[in-house]
Amino acid sequence: MENKAKKIIIVLPVVLFFICSNRQEARRAAALEHGTTDRVIEENMLKDTPPADYQIDESMQGDAKDGIYNGYFLKDRLQTVSIDIDEDNLNYLFQNAEQKPSVMTNSVTIGDKTIGYTGLKTKGNYTLSHTFTDNAGSDRFSFTINFGKYVKKKNGYSKRQNFYGCNKISFNNFFFDKSMMKEYIAMKLMSEMGVPAPQYGLAKLYINGGYYGVYFMVEALDSSIMEQYLGKNDSDVSDYITKPENTTLEYDNSMDKFIRKDGTFDLSPVLVQDAEGNYQAKGKLKEHLYFWEDDTDTLQDVAGMLPVAFGWQKKLAQLSKGKDFDGKKIDVESEEYLELLSQVIDVDEALRYFATHSFLVQIDNMFVEQHNMGLYIGTDGKSMFLPWDYDLCFGCYYPSTSESTANMDIDLMYKDNSIAFSIYEDSGSKKPVPDYSGFPFFQVIYQNSTLMEKYHQYMMDCSVISALGGETSDGRQYKSGWFSSCISAIEEELLQAAGEKLAANVYYLNGAAQPDDVEFALPNLKQIIALRSLGVMLQVDGIDALAGGYGCGLDALGNAMPGQASNTGNIAVIDADTGIYSMADYGDSWTNEPPLLTITGIETDDPLYQHIKESLDMAAGTFLKVAVIINTGKPEGEHRLYIPAVKGEEIKSVYAFTEENGLEELEVKKEKSAYSISSDTNTCLAIVYNGIGINNVADNNINTADKSGETVQEVEGQSLKWVMAAVMAVVIVAAALIIMKKQKKE
Repeated sequence: MENKAKKIIIVLPVVLFFICSNRQEARRAAALEHGTTDRVIEENMLKDTPPADYQIDESMQGDAKDGIYNGYFLKDRLQTVSIDIDEDNLNYLFQNAEQKPSVMTNSVTIGDKTIGYTGLKTKGNYTLSHTFTDNAGSDRFSFTINFGKYVKKKNGYSKRQNFYGCNKISFNNFFFDKSMMKEYIAMKLMSEMGVPAPQYGLAKLYINGGYYGVYFMVEALDSSIMEQYLGKNDSDVSDYITKPENTTLEYDNSMDKFIRKDGTFDLSPVLVQDAEGNYQAKGKLKEHLYFWEDDTDTLQDVAGMLPVAFGWQKKLAQLSKGKDFDGKKIDVESEEYLELLSQVIDVDEALRYFATHSFLVQIDNMFVEQHNMGLYIGTDGKSMFLPWDYDLCFGCYYPSTSESTANMDIDLMYKDNSIAFSIYEDSGSKKPVPDYSGFPFFQVIYQNSTLMEKYHQYMMDCSVISALGGETSDGRQYKSGWFSSCISAIEEELLQAAGEKLAANVYYLNGAAQPDDVEFALPNLKQIIALRSLGVMLQVDGIDALAGGYGCGLDALGNAMPGQASNTGNIAVIDADTGIYSMADYGDSWTNEPPLLTITGIETDDPLYQHIKESLDMAAGTFLKVAVIINTGKPEGEHRLYIPAVKGEEIKSVYAFTEENGLEELEVKKEKSAYSISSDTNTCLAIVYNGIGINNVADNNINTADKSGETVQEVEGQSLKWVMAAVMAVVIVAAALIIMKKQKKE
């Protein structure tokens, strides 16, 4: 035995040495597979100092709160961004991409504005590693541009250079997103919900004249976001804005030894400055680096706020356990509890953030992987939560189907036992029962019924904004099918940009074949947005029905599963373009065809439209929409169709039209935020409205002021797709009439 032990002691280090050597050799080989040169570029070969005569362009300096840079994040078209950089600097960046080095550019041009000598670095974790090791020959990394990395006071300038108040912009490479629009939609919804979200858009990226393809362009998680959201100057905003990693933000009681008698934290024994003034974390504090990010630069930014941050963490932990700040038991349903909670977090902002987060079904989050959430703590010790990294939203993490994504429980934000969306159920209600006791940042909300009621209302607002249309809880009006129309507005330009020839050292990653993948993905993205809107509405309203996922394959979006759909039971389905949905009982026969709702509009100059209009003798102040309604499923009993109720579009009457019977008026009921009618699953409907309505105009003039004080378009994009090509409409109507005739004979 002793000889065996000696052999193991001798052999094991040798084996480990060879394993490490092989890994290092593999990484050296991977490094040479990136870049535009066969030479190995060393750090001492870099150009990292701007010319001595370089002057900051004062015309491009500004305060983030003014929001001037917002205009360079285009929402309805693609921005053009060009980077000019020394080739040695660029190749050093590519050859060492996994280490995220910073190199200096010569200039960066965004739209029509050029700014000199910025920092450029690679970014990401999993996606960066796999871009580097598994995609030889492609340098399509994700990047961050830091406008003040090399031009700042420390280097002899009068100020730190910025871009109209913006400090950093990131460019994400869609490693997991074949649609190229999931993060765009996520940030759009976060912004509409009043969450302090970064500016965002899509961009065509060029480096040294070579086209690197389409990227998601997003403001980096930085103080500029809070300056604009709060409408304050940089000096009035806390430096504590971080992305907590590898933590659930639970408080470690061993930190109590750093609490003074007055209740504040004294971290001087474990937070010290070196000769150059840089902070170093020692002892227990070093173990808590995960509380922000294990990053030297971040430590320098947040060091002054750490005593406040730890005080915030302790108070949050006490409230999450039903105790007040003195450690005494408190009723979590009481007004006293809500008052204390309001001192720790911006409660309404947190509700909006978590409701939107849950709506987006983003499981790559703080509840599962302990990352991808921004945290801001003000000097007053009150926090806000910020969205970050939604490329795997809509069920594309722990891959899911469209149906399970659409119907994911509105209170559930994590998986259990490594099975997506599976968790122990209450034996009585059969409803998932999450446990958030280990996540104090959400437990403080979850344990209070009043807050959860408002949380559910904000989830319903997400549905209204995304697809259903109508009025949100704070009185804003949205078109039905809005997000579908927003995608359509940018779709053609995106397809063209995704199909343009790339630089020789670049190809789209993770097996993506563009522009074909975008073209295939976008209809499925529109559909899952509508399905999730429907699934949330059913849960909030307490309707015992399932949002059917037929016709929507999340695998088209990347890292998800093909469509699987139910064909029995009470099922609701929705048309993504119009927000119209239906609900019916499809029995218990597995031979049923799964339901899929399609709405096709008839042009106003079509003979059929004109015939119906003349037959109805339209009154002044009314307008008419005619559409063919086709549902692939065959329900048992009554089939209800729900038409979203939006401002200025009061339904006066609805008629079914057949060739044999002409127009037959149907009974219309107003149910909450929709009008419902009972109709055949395949029919031609004529709907008469009073007024004009926001769905009937291309340019909506309803505006609102956002948190920065700017005026923003509340409901933009195209009008509903009631209008289709006349020939196509006639063909579909004819087909529908033939089907109805055949069914009648049978």
